[in-house]
Amino acid sequence: MAFSKYGLSVGCFLLITACTRCKEIGKVEVTLRHLDNGKCVAINLITGKKAVFLDRKEDEQNIKGIVIHYSECLDADVTKEVFYSRAVSSHYDVDFDGEIFEFVDPKYIAFHAGKSAWNGDTYLNRYFIGIEQDMWGYYKKVREKEYDYEKFGQPVQLPGDNLKWFKFSDKQVESTGRLIFALQQKYKIPGRFVVTHSDVAIERKSDPGPMFPYKEIFEKYGAGYYPKCKEINLDKFSKLTDSDYVKLLEIYGYGRGENGRAFDLTDNQIVKAFKLHFYPGDLSRDLNDNTKKMILNLVASYYNYKDLITNSLDEEFRRDMDSFLSENKERTKALSEFIAE
Repeated sequence: MAFSKYGLSVGCFLLITACTRCKEIGKVEVTLRHLDNGKCVAINLITGKKAVFLDRKEDEQNIKGIVIHYSECLDADVTKEVFYSRAVSSHYDVDFDGEIFEFVDPKYIAFHAGKSAWNGDTYLNRYFIGIEQDMWGYYKKVREKEYDYEKFGQPVQLPGDNLKWFKFSDKQVESTGRLIFALQQKYKIPGRFVVTHSDVAIERKSDPGPMFPYKEIFEKYGAGYYPKCKEINLDKFSKLTDSDYVKLLEIYGYGRGENGRAFDLTDNQIVKAFKLHFYPGDLSRDLNDNTKKMILNLVASYYNYKDLITNSLDEEFRRDMDSFLSENKERTKALSEFIAE
Protein backbone atom coordinates (compact mmCIF):
# COMPACT_ATOMS: atom_id res chain seq x y z
CA MET A 1 0.00 0.00 0.00
CA ALA A 2 2.96 2.25 0.70
CA PHE A 3 1.58 4.94 2.90
CA SER A 4 3.51 7.10 5.34
CA LYS A 5 2.89 7.93 8.95
CA TYR A 6 4.83 11.20 8.55
CA GLY A 7 2.94 14.12 10.01
CA LEU A 8 0.59 11.97 12.08
CA SER A 9 0.46 12.33 15.84
CA VAL A 10 -0.16 8.84 17.16
CA GLY A 11 -0.18 8.75 20.93
CA CYS A 12 1.18 5.71 22.65
CA PHE A 13 -2.14 5.28 24.42
CA LEU A 14 -3.76 4.62 21.03
CA LEU A 15 -1.53 1.72 20.13
CA ILE A 16 -3.21 -1.64 20.37
CA THR A 17 -1.47 -4.26 22.45
CA ALA A 18 -0.67 -7.60 20.91
CA CYS A 19 -3.56 -9.97 20.65
CA THR A 20 -3.09 -13.47 21.97
CA ARG A 21 -5.71 -15.13 19.77
CA CYS A 22 -4.21 -17.06 16.89
CA LYS A 23 -5.25 -19.29 14.03
CA GLU A 24 -3.48 -21.36 11.42
CA ILE A 25 -3.70 -21.03 7.66
CA GLY A 26 -2.29 -24.29 6.48
CA LYS A 27 0.57 -24.64 8.94
CA VAL A 28 1.21 -20.90 9.15
CA GLU A 29 0.38 -19.29 12.49
CA VAL A 30 -1.38 -15.94 12.31
CA THR A 31 -2.10 -13.58 15.22
CA LEU A 32 -5.63 -12.16 15.12
CA ARG A 33 -5.74 -8.40 15.54
CA HIS A 34 -8.92 -7.50 13.75
CA LEU A 35 -9.64 -3.84 13.17
CA ASP A 36 -13.00 -2.19 12.61
CA ASN A 37 -12.92 -2.45 8.84
CA GLY A 38 -16.07 -0.37 8.52
CA LYS A 39 -14.06 2.65 9.72
CA CYS A 40 -11.55 2.14 6.92
CA VAL A 41 -13.91 2.82 4.03
CA ALA A 42 -12.95 5.98 2.19
CA ILE A 43 -15.43 8.75 1.41
CA ASN A 44 -16.55 8.79 -2.23
CA LEU A 45 -15.35 12.16 -3.57
CA ILE A 46 -18.32 12.41 -5.94
CA THR A 47 -21.20 11.43 -3.67
CA GLY A 48 -19.66 12.49 -0.37
CA LYS A 49 -20.75 9.18 1.13
CA LYS A 50 -18.81 6.15 2.31
CA ALA A 51 -18.60 3.30 -0.15
CA VAL A 52 -20.80 0.36 0.74
CA PHE A 53 -18.95 -2.14 2.91
CA LEU A 54 -19.28 -5.51 1.25
CA ASP A 55 -18.52 -9.01 2.42
CA ARG A 56 -17.75 -11.72 -0.09
CA LYS A 57 -21.28 -13.05 0.25
CA GLU A 58 -22.01 -16.78 -0.01
CA ASP A 59 -18.48 -18.11 0.19
CA GLU A 60 -14.97 -16.98 -0.71
CA GLN A 61 -14.87 -18.33 -4.25
CA ASN A 62 -14.56 -14.89 -5.82
CA ILE A 63 -11.11 -14.42 -4.28
CA LYS A 64 -8.86 -14.41 -7.34
CA GLY A 65 -5.47 -13.27 -6.10
CA ILE A 66 -3.12 -11.59 -3.64
CA VAL A 67 -1.60 -8.11 -3.72
CA ILE A 68 1.72 -7.62 -1.87
CA HIS A 69 2.46 -4.23 -0.27
CA TYR A 70 4.76 -2.50 2.18
CA SER A 71 3.53 -0.08 4.81
CA GLU A 72 6.36 2.44 5.43
CA CYS A 73 5.64 1.90 9.14
CA LEU A 74 7.78 0.65 12.01
CA ASP A 75 5.45 -2.09 13.21
CA ALA A 76 1.90 -3.46 13.20
CA ASP A 77 0.71 -1.07 15.93
CA VAL A 78 1.54 1.98 13.83
CA THR A 79 0.25 0.33 10.66
CA LYS A 80 -3.11 -0.30 12.28
CA GLU A 81 -3.49 3.31 13.41
CA VAL A 82 -2.48 4.57 9.95
CA PHE A 83 -5.19 2.34 8.48
CA TYR A 84 -7.77 4.18 10.58
CA SER A 85 -6.35 7.63 9.82
CA ARG A 86 -6.16 7.02 6.07
CA ALA A 87 -9.40 5.04 5.67
CA VAL A 88 -7.59 2.01 4.23
CA SER A 89 -7.08 -1.56 5.38
CA SER A 90 -5.40 -4.83 4.48
CA HIS A 91 -6.11 -8.44 5.37
CA TYR A 92 -2.64 -9.29 6.67
CA ASP A 93 0.45 -7.54 7.97
CA VAL A 94 3.93 -9.06 8.39
CA ASP A 95 6.22 -7.16 10.74
CA PHE A 96 10.00 -6.85 10.34
CA ASP A 97 10.56 -9.67 12.84
CA GLY A 98 8.34 -12.02 10.83
CA GLU A 99 5.19 -12.08 12.96
CA ILE A 100 1.99 -12.28 10.90
CA PHE A 101 -1.18 -10.40 11.90
CA GLU A 102 -4.67 -10.77 10.45
CA PHE A 103 -6.37 -7.37 10.42
CA VAL A 104 -9.34 -8.30 8.21
CA ASP A 105 -10.76 -11.79 7.68
CA PRO A 106 -10.57 -12.57 3.93
CA LYS A 107 -14.32 -13.21 3.90
CA TYR A 108 -14.54 -9.40 3.98
CA ILE A 109 -13.24 -6.95 1.42
CA ALA A 110 -10.29 -4.86 2.63
CA PHE A 111 -9.36 -1.52 1.08
CA HIS A 112 -5.74 -1.93 0.02
CA ALA A 113 -5.48 -1.81 -3.80
CA GLY A 114 -7.48 1.31 -4.70
CA LYS A 115 -7.69 2.16 -8.38
CA SER A 116 -6.15 -0.95 -9.88
CA ALA A 117 -6.29 -3.48 -12.70
CA TRP A 118 -4.97 -6.96 -13.47
CA ASN A 119 -5.81 -9.35 -16.27
CA GLY A 120 -8.97 -7.50 -17.25
CA ASP A 121 -10.37 -6.96 -13.74
CA THR A 122 -10.42 -3.47 -12.21
CA TYR A 123 -10.75 -2.16 -8.66
CA LEU A 124 -9.23 -5.31 -7.27
CA ASN A 125 -10.32 -4.97 -3.64
CA ARG A 126 -13.34 -7.05 -4.63
CA TYR A 127 -11.21 -10.00 -5.67
CA PHE A 128 -7.75 -9.79 -4.06
CA ILE A 129 -6.35 -10.37 -0.57
CA GLY A 130 -3.92 -7.69 0.65
CA ILE A 131 -0.65 -8.39 2.51
CA GLU A 132 1.24 -5.48 4.08
CA GLN A 133 4.84 -5.69 5.27
CA ASP A 134 6.23 -3.34 7.91
CA MET A 135 9.36 -1.75 6.45
CA TRP A 136 10.43 1.64 5.11
CA GLY A 137 10.28 1.13 1.35
CA TYR A 138 12.60 3.72 -0.18
CA TYR A 139 14.57 6.53 1.47
CA LYS A 140 12.87 9.91 1.88
CA LYS A 141 14.93 12.80 3.18
CA VAL A 142 11.93 14.29 4.99
CA ARG A 143 11.82 11.18 7.21
CA GLU A 144 15.53 10.98 8.03
CA LYS A 145 15.01 11.39 11.79
CA GLU A 146 12.64 8.40 11.85
CA TYR A 147 14.92 5.83 10.26
CA ASP A 148 16.31 3.13 12.50
CA TYR A 149 19.37 2.12 10.47
CA GLU A 150 20.52 -0.35 13.11
CA LYS A 151 17.32 -2.35 12.60
CA PHE A 152 16.48 -1.73 8.94
CA GLY A 153 19.99 -1.28 7.53
CA GLN A 154 21.18 1.21 4.92
CA PRO A 155 19.14 1.76 1.74
CA VAL A 156 20.52 0.55 -1.59
CA GLN A 157 20.39 2.25 -4.99
CA LEU A 158 19.82 -0.04 -7.97
CA PRO A 159 20.86 0.48 -11.64
CA GLY A 160 18.59 2.77 -13.63
CA ASP A 161 16.81 4.12 -10.56
CA ASN A 162 17.12 7.38 -8.62
CA LEU A 163 15.68 5.92 -5.39
CA LYS A 164 17.44 4.16 -2.52
CA TRP A 165 15.56 1.09 -1.24
CA PHE A 166 15.59 -0.54 2.18
CA LYS A 167 15.84 -4.31 2.45
CA PHE A 168 13.29 -6.71 3.88
CA SER A 169 14.42 -8.90 6.76
CA ASP A 170 15.04 -12.62 6.25
CA LYS A 171 12.31 -13.47 8.80
CA GLN A 172 9.86 -11.16 7.05
CA VAL A 173 10.56 -12.72 3.66
CA GLU A 174 10.13 -16.23 5.05
CA SER A 175 6.85 -15.40 6.79
CA THR A 176 5.47 -13.58 3.76
CA GLY A 177 6.45 -16.40 1.42
CA ARG A 178 4.88 -19.05 3.63
CA LEU A 179 1.72 -16.97 4.14
CA ILE A 180 1.29 -16.36 0.42
CA PHE A 181 1.61 -20.04 -0.41
CA ALA A 182 -0.80 -21.03 2.38
CA LEU A 183 -3.37 -18.54 1.07
CA GLN A 184 -2.82 -19.77 -2.48
CA GLN A 185 -3.55 -23.31 -1.33
CA LYS A 186 -6.63 -22.32 0.67
CA TYR A 187 -8.22 -20.22 -2.07
CA LYS A 188 -6.74 -22.04 -5.11
CA ILE A 189 -4.90 -18.94 -6.33
CA PRO A 190 -2.59 -19.49 -9.34
CA GLY A 191 0.92 -18.03 -9.29
CA ARG A 192 0.15 -15.42 -11.97
CA PHE A 193 -2.38 -13.85 -9.62
CA VAL A 194 0.13 -13.17 -6.84
CA VAL A 195 0.95 -9.60 -7.79
CA THR A 196 2.42 -6.42 -6.36
CA HIS A 197 0.78 -3.07 -5.79
CA SER A 198 3.09 -1.68 -8.48
CA ASP A 199 1.82 -4.38 -10.90
CA VAL A 200 -1.82 -3.42 -10.47
CA ALA A 201 -1.55 0.34 -9.84
CA ILE A 202 1.09 1.11 -12.43
CA GLU A 203 2.89 4.44 -12.00
CA ARG A 204 0.71 5.27 -8.99
CA LYS A 205 2.40 2.79 -6.64
CA SER A 206 5.87 1.25 -6.32
CA ASP A 207 5.44 -1.19 -3.44
CA PRO A 208 6.69 -3.64 -2.40
CA GLY A 209 9.54 -2.55 -4.66
CA PRO A 210 12.59 -4.22 -6.20
CA MET A 211 14.17 -5.37 -2.91
CA PHE A 212 11.48 -7.95 -2.26
CA PRO A 213 12.92 -11.33 -3.40
CA TYR A 214 10.18 -12.65 -5.68
CA LYS A 215 12.41 -15.36 -7.12
CA GLU A 216 13.41 -16.56 -3.65
CA ILE A 217 9.87 -16.91 -2.31
CA PHE A 218 8.86 -18.84 -5.42
CA GLU A 219 11.83 -21.21 -5.30
CA LYS A 220 11.83 -21.70 -1.50
CA TYR A 221 8.13 -21.56 -0.63
CA GLY A 222 6.25 -22.00 -3.91
CA ALA A 223 4.74 -18.52 -3.54
CA GLY A 224 3.67 -16.66 -6.66
CA TYR A 225 5.54 -17.26 -9.89
CA TYR A 226 9.04 -16.56 -11.23
CA PRO A 227 10.21 -17.79 -14.63
CA LYS A 228 12.99 -20.18 -15.52
CA CYS A 229 15.40 -18.28 -17.73
CA LYS A 230 17.30 -19.55 -20.77
CA GLU A 231 19.96 -17.86 -22.86
CA ILE A 232 18.38 -15.96 -25.72
CA ASN A 233 19.81 -14.69 -29.01
CA LEU A 234 17.66 -11.67 -29.80
CA ASP A 235 18.64 -11.81 -33.47
CA LYS A 236 16.15 -14.68 -33.78
CA PHE A 237 13.36 -12.37 -32.60
CA SER A 238 14.28 -9.34 -34.69
CA LYS A 239 10.81 -9.18 -36.31
CA LEU A 240 9.10 -8.52 -32.98
CA THR A 241 8.30 -4.83 -32.50
CA ASP A 242 8.44 -2.91 -29.25
CA SER A 243 4.64 -2.95 -29.29
CA ASP A 244 4.76 -6.75 -29.48
CA TYR A 245 6.81 -6.93 -26.28
CA VAL A 246 4.36 -4.68 -24.47
CA LYS A 247 1.50 -6.79 -25.81
CA LEU A 248 3.16 -9.86 -24.25
CA LEU A 249 3.15 -8.08 -20.88
CA GLU A 250 -0.53 -7.22 -21.35
CA ILE A 251 -1.30 -10.87 -22.05
CA TYR A 252 0.49 -11.82 -18.83
CA GLY A 253 -1.81 -9.45 -16.95
CA TYR A 254 -0.32 -5.95 -17.04
CA GLY A 255 -2.58 -3.14 -18.09
CA ARG A 256 -5.51 -5.22 -19.27
CA GLY A 257 -8.05 -3.01 -17.59
CA GLU A 258 -10.54 -0.52 -18.93
CA ASN A 259 -10.47 -0.22 -22.73
CA GLY A 260 -7.75 -2.86 -22.89
CA ARG A 261 -5.32 -0.66 -20.95
CA ALA A 262 -5.29 0.32 -17.32
CA PHE A 263 -6.04 4.01 -17.16
CA ASP A 264 -4.26 5.14 -20.37
CA LEU A 265 -0.81 3.91 -19.44
CA THR A 266 2.19 4.45 -21.67
CA ASP A 267 4.26 1.50 -22.86
CA ASN A 268 7.25 2.67 -20.81
CA GLN A 269 5.17 2.79 -17.63
CA ILE A 270 4.11 -0.83 -18.15
CA VAL A 271 7.74 -1.81 -18.79
CA LYS A 272 8.85 -0.13 -15.55
CA ALA A 273 6.17 -1.97 -13.55
CA PHE A 274 7.32 -5.28 -15.03
CA LYS A 275 10.93 -4.52 -14.06
CA LEU A 276 10.04 -3.69 -10.46
CA HIS A 277 8.72 -7.23 -10.12
CA PHE A 278 10.77 -9.37 -12.48
CA TYR A 279 13.94 -7.48 -13.43
CA PRO A 280 15.34 -5.26 -10.64
CA GLY A 281 18.77 -5.39 -12.28
CA ASP A 282 17.65 -2.48 -14.46
CA LEU A 283 14.93 -0.14 -13.22
CA SER A 284 14.95 2.27 -16.13
CA ARG A 285 11.84 2.60 -18.27
CA ASP A 286 13.75 1.49 -21.35
CA LEU A 287 12.70 -1.55 -23.33
CA ASN A 288 16.32 -2.57 -23.85
CA ASP A 289 17.71 -5.93 -24.97
CA ASN A 290 17.99 -7.43 -21.48
CA THR A 291 14.41 -6.43 -20.73
CA LYS A 292 13.21 -8.02 -23.97
CA LYS A 293 15.00 -11.26 -23.04
CA MET A 294 13.31 -11.30 -19.63
CA ILE A 295 9.89 -10.74 -21.19
CA LEU A 296 10.46 -13.59 -23.65
CA ASN A 297 11.55 -15.86 -20.83
CA LEU A 298 8.54 -14.90 -18.71
CA VAL A 299 5.91 -15.69 -21.35
CA ALA A 300 7.63 -18.80 -22.68
CA SER A 301 8.24 -20.23 -19.22
CA TYR A 302 4.73 -19.48 -18.01
CA TYR A 303 3.13 -20.90 -21.17
CA ASN A 304 4.60 -24.29 -20.22
CA TYR A 305 4.27 -23.95 -16.44
CA LYS A 306 2.06 -26.42 -14.61
CA ASP A 307 0.88 -24.38 -11.66
CA LEU A 308 1.77 -25.65 -8.18
CA ILE A 309 -1.69 -24.82 -6.86
CA THR A 310 -4.08 -25.67 -9.67
CA ASN A 311 -1.89 -28.53 -10.95
CA SER A 312 -2.74 -27.42 -14.49
CA LEU A 313 -1.63 -25.09 -17.26
CA ASP A 314 -3.11 -21.58 -17.39
CA GLU A 315 -5.58 -22.09 -20.22
CA GLU A 316 -6.66 -18.44 -20.33
CA PHE A 317 -3.07 -17.28 -20.73
CA ARG A 318 -2.35 -19.97 -23.36
CA ARG A 319 -5.49 -19.06 -25.29
CA ASP A 320 -4.54 -15.37 -25.37
CA MET A 321 -0.95 -16.21 -26.37
CA ASP A 322 -2.09 -18.58 -29.12
CA SER A 323 -4.44 -15.92 -30.45
CA PHE A 324 -1.65 -13.32 -30.53
CA LEU A 325 0.76 -15.74 -32.22
CA SER A 326 -1.72 -16.86 -34.87
CA GLU A 327 -2.83 -13.31 -35.67
CA ASN A 328 0.77 -12.16 -36.17
CA LYS A 329 2.40 -15.25 -37.70
CA GLU A 330 4.86 -13.35 -39.84
CA ARG A 331 6.41 -11.55 -36.87
CA THR A 332 5.95 -14.20 -34.17
CA LYS A 333 7.23 -17.40 -35.84
CA ALA A 334 10.45 -17.44 -33.81
CA LEU A 335 8.49 -16.82 -30.60
CA SER A 336 6.16 -19.74 -31.39
CA GLU A 337 9.17 -22.00 -31.84
CA PHE A 338 10.78 -20.75 -28.62
CA ILE A 339 7.63 -21.45 -26.63
CA ALA A 340 7.38 -24.93 -28.12
CA GLU A 341 10.95 -25.90 -27.13
